[in-house]
Amino acid sequence: MNTKLLFFIIFLISSALLNPYTTVAQINTQKKTTSSIYNPFIYKLHPEYVVYNQSENKSLLYTKIYLSELLFSNLGSKQKKRSKIKIEYKVFLPDNSQQFVDSASAEFTIRKQKGQNNIISYIRLKDQSLNKYYLEITTTDLLRRVKATNYIYVDKEAGAKQNFIVSSKKTKQPYFKNFFRPSHFFSIKYNKPIDSIYIKYYFKEIPLPYPPFASLKRDDINTIPDSIWSVSGKAAFQFHEKEKGFYFIQTDTTSSIGLGLVNPGEHFPYIKSSETMVNPLTYLCSTSEYKDLINSSNKKLAVDRFWLACGKNTSRTRELIRIYYNRNLYANIYFTSFTQGWRTDRGMIYLIFGPPKAVEKNSNKEVWLYSNRTRSKVLKFVFNRVDNPYTDNDYILERHIDFKSFWFRAVKSWRAGTVYDIFQ
Repeated sequence: MNTKLLFFIIFLISSALLNPYTTVAQINTQKKTTSSIYNPFIYKLHPEYVVYNQSENKSLLYTKIYLSELLFSNLGSKQKKRSKIKIEYKVFLPDNSQQFVDSASAEFTIRKQKGQNNIISYIRLKDQSLNKYYLEITTTDLLRRVKATNYIYVDKEAGAKQNFIVSSKKTKQPYFKNFFRPSHFFSIKYNKPIDSIYIKYYFKEIPLPYPPFASLKRDDINTIPDSIWSVSGKAAFQFHEKEKGFYFIQTDTTSSIGLGLVNPGEHFPYIKSSETMVNPLTYLCSTSEYKDLINSSNKKLAVDRFWLACGKNTSRTRELIRIYYNRNLYANIYFTSFTQGWRTDRGMIYLIFGPPKAVEKNSNKEVWLYSNRTRSKVLKFVFNRVDNPYTDNDYILERHIDFKSFWFRAVKSWRAGTVYDIFQ
């Protein structure tokens, strides 16, 4: 297969989306069930959120909405194209995800400006007199009548990540991701002046996840930084770090809380180099095969040969590449925490099995459901949120030996040139 053709396919990943499942399993549960939440082609609205504790009793919820995802219609006496959205939140105690203690909502009318691709708005959260709580946030496009729901863990303790606000130096707007590229420049501000802010740098990646049937537990997280330095906390400081790795920003180095930002490298979350194409193949390779790929002097050629051996012909190989690395891209977007999204438990399942047909979600758990067309068979993966000082986006799979047959059938299917369908 021509190497240039291979990388042209990868270049198109951002616009070529796969919808591998067409039905939704309806499950009766106390948890919120959201169909296809991790299938970007079906889930129509993808708002982003960040909370900033401006002071002890004042917190702001910032929301970023992409205008291309909204329906605009002629509204008002002047019949100008506008969109209407509603943002609502419910407050839950950390140890009770079933009963909310407060709620509020706000509606916005949006007028699309020329050259504008997103809008950032905020609402002030009511003071709950709580140091820790969860927000269930639902954003609704009132004209299209579609909505998206997500959860945010809020911590108001001294040094917590929501006491920091990260802003793009270029736009002066809040930054919503927990990952960045070497070319990014930020301004970071703590919510009150302090003498020093400390930055811990970790270079070494956490180990890759074990297969879903393994009885082994994840290795302990490395808590020893490769380096540490300090900056003044009297005012906002500039943050521009080119080195790949994880950065943990704290007001107190003896504390276990702070703001975590990861730099996975240039172009992330996209897959645009031979190295970023080789690494996710670990889930499809034997140990010796993966070692040969990693140590290959010509990784482009090694990737070509691997996928062509699976696909057998150019047409099928293109399709395998498109689907696998498309999933890789969205795993990076959805599941990146203190490591790249594809390297997490959820990322591993997402790459091999694809987006779940339905997700049961609450503040501490996600249950992924895969079903056949008649919904008579359901495969369930349960992910529990881990109390991780570096991130609130760390989930660990409940592993079970019953997953072994599904896993090996899936790998065998990929290697035979067919995207795995659990109940085919």
